[in-house]
Amino acid sequence: MLVTHNRFHKLGRSAAPFLFGVIGLAPVTLICFWIHIGLGTVALLYLMVVVLVSLKGSFVSSALVSLLAVLCLDYFFTTPLFTIAMNDLPNYTAISVFLIVSLIITRLVSRVNKQAQEALSSVGYRVIEAEEQERHRIAAELHEDIGQRLTLLALEIDQIKPDSLNAVDMPSRINAVWKHSLEILTDVKTLAHELYSPRLEYLGMAAVMRSFCRDLSERKRVEIDFKCDGIPSPVPPEISLCLFRVLQEALHNAAKHSGVRQFDVQLKETSNEIHLSVSDCGVGFNLEAARKAGGLGLNRIEERLKLVKGSLSIDSQPKRGTTIHARVPLTLENDSKHDAGRQLT
Repeated sequence: MLVTHNRFHKLGRSAAPFLFGVIGLAPVTLICFWIHIGLGTVALLYLMVVVLVSLKGSFVSSALVSLLAVLCLDYFFTTPLFTIAMNDLPNYTAISVFLIVSLIITRLVSRVNKQAQEALSSVGYRVIEAEEQERHRIAAELHEDIGQRLTLLALEIDQIKPDSLNAVDMPSRINAVWKHSLEILTDVKTLAHELYSPRLEYLGMAAVMRSFCRDLSERKRVEIDFKCDGIPSPVPPEISLCLFRVLQEALHNAAKHSGVRQFDVQLKETSNEIHLSVSDCGVGFNLEAARKAGGLGLNRIEERLKLVKGSLSIDSQPKRGTTIHARVPLTLENDSKHDAGRQLT
């Protein structure tokens, strides 16, 4: 029963564009026939109906509407009806040209629609892949770092027993356990802020980036030199969040793949745009190969920057380090978009 219902549903979806085309051709035909519109004008109006049908329907439904339009042109706007005489050849040539053009346009629109659907599907797949990779990273952080440290903390607490420690060692052991507890709490808060940082709203982008670099430096035991110059205040929240995510992605990739422990981060305003750069002197990589493989999070960075009309450029060569440049314009368009978003929320 469900299969039958689905078949009728698909059939109805396929027939709807054709019915729309028939309904569109009918008033155009009646009006043009009533006021004696020329063949060329009618063919142009019919072509508009065919294009509208092709935007919503399949190639088959659009082709059927095109054939129906040809029949209407022949029946209502050429004489004699369904006969061919020498003086009617221009009209039938025009009808043939209309049919060919309509079929070509229908085919092109159908192909564009298919490519657009494939592009949307590809973007959706990349979004899901990015989410899964982020979940994997968080799970690894919780299991390999936070989980193991909590286990060690539990063992330390278990060892604090009055019968196993003297009065002199007790305060120092309690202080050590307290210190380790605070360190784990700090790292859990840092991990939570990486997922969502409300501090962007009230501390500003530069302060949050500086804090993130400091926290990541302590957790990964690396050196991150953060420099900020001339950042306007306030920065639209969609730009702040985008650049913060780009910084997270770039630094995590650098710490994992560069092979070095020192990184430079610069945040500055140049020519009415915000420029973020993350560089290292590590092993580098082949940019074309990385893009084809979709690795190092480049796709996620590019997709984020596109949302705020930003751009990404990468300078990297094997064994010569890597520098990632992210640029986002500070335009009135971004501000108006932000204001519209706030009104909607």
